[in-house]
Amino acid sequence: MKQPIQRLFRIWQQQLGTAVHRGWCNGTIWYILAGLALMPVWFYPRMTMDSVVQDTLFVIDISESMNVPDVDFPRPQSSRLELAKSAVRAGIAALPCGSRVSIGLFAGDEVVVLFEPLEVCRHFPAVEQVLMRLDTRMRWIGDSWVIRAVNAGIREAQKRMLNLVLVSDADEMPHRAVPRFTDLIEFRGKVKGVLWGVGGETPQPVPKLDGGGQIVAYWTPEEAVLEGNHPNLLAMVKELKPGQRAATEMMGEVGEHLSAFNRSLMTGAAQAAGLEMVHVGNPGDAVASLQLSGLRREAPAERDARWILGLVSGVLTLLGWFHQTLFERLPKS
Repeated sequence: MKQPIQRLFRIWQQQLGTAVHRGWCNGTIWYILAGLALMPVWFYPRMTMDSVVQDTLFVIDISESMNVPDVDFPRPQSSRLELAKSAVRAGIAALPCGSRVSIGLFAGDEVVVLFEPLEVCRHFPAVEQVLMRLDTRMRWIGDSWVIRAVNAGIREAQKRMLNLVLVSDADEMPHRAVPRFTDLIEFRGKVKGVLWGVGGETPQPVPKLDGGGQIVAYWTPEEAVLEGNHPNLLAMVKELKPGQRAATEMMGEVGEHLSAFNRSLMTGAAQAAGLEMVHVGNPGDAVASLQLSGLRREAPAERDARWILGLVSGVLTLLGWFHQTLFERLPKS
């Protein structure tokens, strides 16, 4: 029994040796090695190396005023939230591979982080899907306090060692004549970042949306009072019959049913917190602000190593081609 097996083994060795010799002579061996070099690509190999990264927490305002359609991107009369999402998407896409990103929402005075930081290139499709599905109906409170939201955003970014980008129209509810920027001073210099302002500076009515995201009505001064923003007018408004409007001169102090980008509030908050402020009209403005604000740093980061295997495979393929060309030109015996 042993002799037939040994004989088969010797025949196999001879055939293998002949095939390897023939492959070496005509250059086929190089193509085989090139294919083998590509096999680990299916396992998405990674490597750690020093890289320039820009780890960032993007916080987006989802208060109701972000539904106001007074911006021209991606089309005329788009909502502020549409522009905000497009700006954040472009900003994330422009970050160098190895950077970590996270997305948070703010309403009222609270920031909720949706997921912990993810590497931008590997996880971009998932991050994009989360981002583009954001909606103001996700808000958990109707009021908004921008200065407190900036405070909360800084705390969340500092906890995760990230830069901060906060996107808002800075339209607070209720309106305040004298914001308290001193609340931000203790956070000054804690993180690097930029505030992106969105929206026009001409007051516009705040829309109400139905379940499908379509505008069905607009907030009225009387409804703003009923929300508790002007307690001195509450008793008078409650006495009105359904659909009845109060006299215009009596409602002159009410402005919460209208919304505009509050540049002075956004600028003051940025200066107090040691951040930059940019009024964003399109995603290009957003990307430019990230490149100019000194938010990048050098750090060890995971990078895709598949390109190295591709390069090795390419070199082996070229060697095979040169070898084969040389072999064909040799005189045949």
